[in-house]
Amino acid sequence: MLRKANNIFILSGLLFSTVAIGQIEQQSEPEFYDDAERGWFWYEQLPVEEKEKFKEKLLKEIQPTVIPKSQQPEEKPLSTKWFRENFEKYRDAAIDNPYDEQAMRNYLYLEKFMRDRATAFAYQRQKAVYEDPFLDSATQRPTANFGMRSMNMEASKNRAQLLHHIGQQTGIYFFYRSDCSFCSQQAPLLAGLEREFNFAIKAVSLDGQPLPQSPWPEFLTDTGQAQHLGVVQVPATYLFNPQNNRFELIAQGLQSLNQLQNRIIYAAERSELISEQDVEQTRSSGLYQSVSGEYSQFPFPSDAPQEFQEFYYDSLGGQ
Repeated sequence: MLRKANNIFILSGLLFSTVAIGQIEQQSEPEFYDDAERGWFWYEQLPVEEKEKFKEKLLKEIQPTVIPKSQQPEEKPLSTKWFRENFEKYRDAAIDNPYDEQAMRNYLYLEKFMRDRATAFAYQRQKAVYEDPFLDSATQRPTANFGMRSMNMEASKNRAQLLHHIGQQTGIYFFYRSDCSFCSQQAPLLAGLEREFNFAIKAVSLDGQPLPQSPWPEFLTDTGQAQHLGVVQVPATYLFNPQNNRFELIAQGLQSLNQLQNRIIYAAERSELISEQDVEQTRSSGLYQSVSGEYSQFPFPSDAPQEFQEFYYDSLGGQ
């Protein structure tokens, strides 16, 4: 009997413990929305109120957000763009009615504001140029009178030396007609080049007759050379490079001595007798020497604005 009573107590205790544990678990059970591992609401039966709350929350989350159209910012008054679009209106209003004091004052104030801004821009531009030798034109040519004269003299000296070099290695063919007055005027200038720079001049007559008062008693008679070279009118002069047997046009028409000298230099460059750098030294700019003693243009700076560098190298196209 005692054993039976003990068993009942034991069973009663176990039953009570089980009920108590169940109550504790029910009380400590987390809310459904806080327990992600239990899945979505369709796996369990939720109270109606909870379902409605959940649906409202879900609809809010999936509802598309309406993005308002971006509004174009209004142009800032007195900006450069504003002046381009509005300044003439105020000027016209003042011109159309100069007796309207308010219209005139509006125009004059705008004009002064624009003039002051232009002055400030000019000073700041000059300041930026002075700070960057690459932008400063004085790095290519002096701005003082004595400096300009000095560089002009240097360029003239370089040109004379280059013409001596060309004259010793080339000749000039001079096509003429005996009845051409312009040819008679051109001949003495060519003779001057012959004397000063040792050019060999070959006179070629298109009509088989000597040129009156010609510096060259001996002449050649054209046998098709003029047509081959494309001579259209006279006087015509061509530079001949015996190193590669190339003819290069100097001019067709009457030229001054200075024009002849310049054209001879460019013809020699085309015939590959001289280089582009040789030609650059005959110009009255960019004749300053580098620290190594060479003539060269001011190099492109590595600290140039990044945006300009991109434009610059893109323009070269990989050259």
